[in-house]
Amino acid sequence: MRSAKEELYSDLINHVSVLRKKKGQEQQSTITEYQRLIDEQLPAEFLSKIITNETEFLFKESDKDIEGFFNVILTVLHKLENDAINIISQKIRDCLSVNPTENSQLKIKILTNFFNSFPVKSQQRYEIFYILIKSASEANHFEFIKSQIKDLDLWLEDWSSNTKQKRKIYQLVSNIFKEKNNMLSHQFLFKFLQTFTKDDASEAQEESVRACIEAISIPELYQSDYLLDLAAIQYLENSTVDKNRLTYSLMKIFATEQLEHYLAFQTKHPEFIQSIGLKNEQCLQKIRLLSLATLTAEQSKVPYSLISKMLQIEEDKVESWVINAIAGELIDAKLDQLNRIVNVNSSTQRVFNKSQWAQLGLHFGAWHESVKNLLNVIETAKNTQVKPFYFQSR
Repeated sequence: MRSAKEELYSDLINHVSVLRKKKGQEQQSTITEYQRLIDEQLPAEFLSKIITNETEFLFKESDKDIEGFFNVILTVLHKLENDAINIISQKIRDCLSVNPTENSQLKIKILTNFFNSFPVKSQQRYEIFYILIKSASEANHFEFIKSQIKDLDLWLEDWSSNTKQKRKIYQLVSNIFKEKNNMLSHQFLFKFLQTFTKDDASEAQEESVRACIEAISIPELYQSDYLLDLAAIQYLENSTVDKNRLTYSLMKIFATEQLEHYLAFQTKHPEFIQSIGLKNEQCLQKIRLLSLATLTAEQSKVPYSLISKMLQIEEDKVESWVINAIAGELIDAKLDQLNRIVNVNSSTQRVFNKSQWAQLGLHFGAWHESVKNLLNVIETAKNTQVKPFYFQSR
């Protein structure tokens, strides 16, 4: 009597045989070979062969036929030994990643079912997810990818992913969105660079240079001091390659310095900025806004004349620059046009170092004490409360 697995194997053969007959494409020798592998109890070989031979054909049939085929494959897959599971999983990934633009929605659905068929902490999920994201990108399903990568960091921990695997998938996601979503691409490039240490930082020079250029070029990215803490970025500072070393120096100006430092760099290296794909006009606009943020972080009332001097602009253009900084959420301020002063409520802190943490600690201490005193006043008022004179019982 045949086992349940053998019954499922036979169902697969019959399913394919019937469809092939309808198309006049049945190859009896192939069907006989499938049956031989089953009879000799070689399930991994059988499944590998039928997936390889029939997947392309079945994708030309109805969605129901190909889904049914793979649903049976996934059912028997998890009844095999681990080595066989690895072999068949690789075969499925290979077949579903061929021609990703054809039947893309259906392939994504099958790959998703494949992914979900494994336990949450299974390392198989990593390999399936990588192919799923790669195939989806080649078929331009970018919104699907965005929905899938929200919990990627947690998943990588669940799958016990090693450093090489993390780098591979972070780099893939970053490259996918390089032309579609600069900020998202940069976010995953940063994750990629985080995986490097002093020992292997030299391997990431190309990506590190790209990260520095993006920190300057992305219009809405105003804080970039976080890059300075990365070993891969730090490696560029003393690089023997001029381009890498100068790119680091330029990025550091945008992360920590003001307009005057940028102008000095531009004077010393007049062709460099353009050579790495940046435009001087855009760089000037950004460094002026950053310089304004630094100035307004240091004092709450800033005269127009001081802003004019620091940004090296005419005084009658100060207001437009302040408005741009407010629109970019770099500062929260109000213009006092009568007194020609900018009243600052808050300003973006470009660099957050030990002195800023100490200052923040003092603020929190003062706030804590103020709240504590207020609570004491309220409690005292509760305990000593008396009725108003006009509220008298009769």
